[in-house]
Amino acid sequence: MKVGVITYHRSNNYGAQLQAYAIIRALEKLGHEAEILDCNAIGDGEIFHWNFQSIRGFLGALRNNALSLTTEFKRKKLFNSFVESYIPKSKKCFDSKSLSETVRNCDYVIVGSDQVWHPQICEGKKFFFLDIPIPSYKKIAYAPSFGVDDYTETEAAQYMPLINNITHLSVREATGNKILEKYLGHQVKEVVDPTMLLRRADWESLASKQKYEKYLFYFTILDEPDGTDSFVRELAAKMGLKIVRIGTVRDIFKQGFINGRVSGTKDFLSLVRHADMVVTSSFHGLVFSILFHRNFVCILNNNDRNSRLKDLANKLGLNDRLVPNVHEFKEESLHPIDYHKVDQQLDKLRDYSLNFLQDAIR
Repeated sequence: MKVGVITYHRSNNYGAQLQAYAIIRALEKLGHEAEILDCNAIGDGEIFHWNFQSIRGFLGALRNNALSLTTEFKRKKLFNSFVESYIPKSKKCFDSKSLSETVRNCDYVIVGSDQVWHPQICEGKKFFFLDIPIPSYKKIAYAPSFGVDDYTETEAAQYMPLINNITHLSVREATGNKILEKYLGHQVKEVVDPTMLLRRADWESLASKQKYEKYLFYFTILDEPDGTDSFVRELAAKMGLKIVRIGTVRDIFKQGFINGRVSGTKDFLSLVRHADMVVTSSFHGLVFSILFHRNFVCILNNNDRNSRLKDLANKLGLNDRLVPNVHEFKEESLHPIDYHKVDQQLDKLRDYSLNFLQDAIR
């Protein structure tokens, strides 16, 4: 079958690119021809951002833009290179007419994974809810994430009828199932993120060469709690490790860290794979720590996006690796992880998820 996939493939974000790569590879392994439908550029934003609301905001933007000169052009080039080299795409179909023509050549269209149903991130674009001119039985939602605990009444009225018209419906997290049950009256299958459809060896073959030895990989996204930097420094010192960090632009000149921000998607895989310890607040930082059998802890964020971290850790028996408060961390939680047991559970989840795709695409 020919399968088109709608997702955030252009986003300058490791997880977004890796899940896009993974769903294509998983479909190819199942014997299908697959490509990303190049219908959006969400996440591929401008390097420079300005704030003219206040003097403080302007000065902060000026500082961040000055820092961006040292890293962001090269970083964006690395992200774009990965997309062009490893993610097969259709011709650009950014308007409704060209998208309609493109999907007519597909036997099935999948939306997912990532936070494609997050009401702010999707920017109101209804094609993320498969509002496209194909029959319902050709529509598949594979592991989409809402990224929020609930929709507003307006959002539910706008999106739920479209979701209800998707014949093959799944979600990535229990939170998403609760939302569907509230508005549609039933739950659906919960499947793993596409990155977990592939095995450790698949990712090892894609990772770049090892660059550092004896290091803690510190990878955070937004809103990590106060005290996280100090927590990481103390942990690395006790373990006798240097620290390689990928954080925000503002973090690149912090002392005591090796700046890893100018790292491509393949470099990110390598940094996780070879780390002696991983500290992360990212969902895909958690995923690849598990896939590469790393020792890790996952810091919960100061936002509403922790449900996917908690849900995955709970399914794999890794709740003790979640750190809700860095000031109350207990070192005894760093006991060796029984990855044989984790892999057994992950294999069950992977098989269940692949069966969902096989049953949907016939």
